[in-house]
Parts: sequence; C-alpha cells; structure tokens
Amino acid sequence: MLESGRRAVVRRVGPTTVGFIAFTDNEPGWEATARAPGIYYVPVDTRGRWVTELLDLVRRTKDHNQLLVVSAHWGANWGSKVPSAHQGLARALIDAGSDVVFGHSAHIFRGVEIYRNRPIVYSAGDFVDDYAVDPDERNDQSFVFLLETDGTVPRTLRLHPTNIARLQTRLASRSAGKIAERMQRLSMQFGTRSRWIEGDRVLEIPIETVS
Repeated sequence: MLESGRRAVVRRVGPTTVGFIAFTDNEPGWEATARAPGIYYVPVDTRGRWVTELLDLVRRTKDHNQLLVVSAHWGANWGSKVPSAHQGLARALIDAGSDVVFGHSAHIFRGVEIYRNRPIVYSAGDFVDDYAVDPDERNDQSFVFLLETDGTVPRTLRLHPTNIARLQTRLASRSAGKIAERMQRLSMQFGTRSRWIEGDRVLEIPIETVS
C-alpha cells in the first residue's frame, strides 16, 4: 500500500507518453504507509530519505516516459519570495529527469524559472480561494498556464491572467496587463525573459533549447 502513494501516473497523449508525479510537504500524518493509503509526503527542507526516494522515482519514471511533469504542493500560503529549499529541489528534479516542475499550495503566484531549458512554476496561485483578498498579496490573481511543446520538448510557456470575482475564476480584462507585469518582475529574479502580447492578453515565456 505504501507504494500506491509513491508512484507515477502514466498516460498517452496522442503519440506522447506523459508521466505525472505529485507530492506534498504538508500533513505528514496523512503519509501513505504499508497499512493504509495516503499522500506522497516529502519534507522539502531536508535532504533525507524522502527526497532521495523522490529523485529515484523521477529517474525511473523518465526512463519510460517522453514527457515528465512533477507537481509539488509545497510551502507556506503567503509570500512571493521563493524559498531556497524549493529552488534547490526543483533544480534537482530537473536534473533527475523532470521536464516540468509545477508548484502550488501558496495562495499567490510566484516567479517562473527556466532551468536547463525546462520550466519551473514555483507557485501557480489560486483558482479557488475562500480567503479575503489581501491587497498586497493579491490572492485573487493568477494565470492559466499553457505549455507548448515541439514533440516532447518544452518550447513556450503561455500565461493567461485570471481574476477571482464572486467565487468564480475568469480571464482578466482591464487588470490583465498589471497581473502580467507582476509576474514579469517576479520572474526576472531568475533571469527569465518574457513578453506581454497585448492583443492576445497573454504573457509569453520562451524556453530556449540548445542543441
């Protein structure tokens, strides 16, 4: 039963085999055990057996998949700064074979890093949020994240700004440019280039691939 909480889900999307691994550093009491199902718990701020086993799973999964996505539910609810432990593990996941690291848990979005021609979304923000809107953190703002690939190679990350209003998530209109501007500013700390396309209301992040 323990292994059921620590495995990859594999799906075929057209001609591409896609692997998906999800873990969380929250709620250790819900960790899968030999006697009961549960979550894949990995404390991010350690370099113990949990992280070692996660990286081993990534390597094994990548051996049998063309595109591998790792979903990371990690960290505190607030703060736009990316914890150093998150950056260290995200890069290690890419080194081990992940093609995309998709982070979430925080109620606000954080910057995007391109590492070894692979995207790291440190926090995607919210689509559902029952908190009052913080005027500084702006937990009512996020994006629809679309990854464009060339075969199995990530090429472009396209971010469509969103707003939560009256308990519904909608594509942002008048505030779209400001939301994108904030993401550009947060991503620049990682040296991430992006461009705002006003007509399409989309923030485009190129993923350069060196042959």
